[in-house]
Amino acid sequence: MELIKIGVLGITAAILILVIKNYRPEIGLQISLVFGAMVMVFLASRIRTVLDFIEIFVERANISGVYITTLFKVIGMAYITEFAAESCRDASQNAIAAKIELAGRILIIITAMPLITSVMNIIIGLI
Repeated sequence: MELIKIGVLGITAAILILVIKNYRPEIGLQISLVFGAMVMVFLASRIRTVLDFIEIFVERANISGVYITTLFKVIGMAYITEFAAESCRDASQNAIAAKIELAGRILIIITAMPLITSVMNIIIGLI
């Protein structure tokens, strides 16, 4: 049901942008950004259920919370990077979008370093 709401809202936003584009092109970008923000806020409220579910399994499996926290930080950073880059592309700012993606990749690697180090230590221990 939520996907239908998001789909209808997206189609409505797209039609509004097409209609308004000829008269006030700057408003088209604003509509696109508002739609994106609305979707992100809507989904953020839903993600809590998933996180609670995963937390139960982490406790049952006796896995360190550091690994899961790092994993979710990386996933969140990837989504934010993609959203920001696509918003820039909507505004025909491809160079800025590319720089946002580069910054996102570098920050993801930096954030994932403890996890990467842990995996490398396990591999070295097996050799």
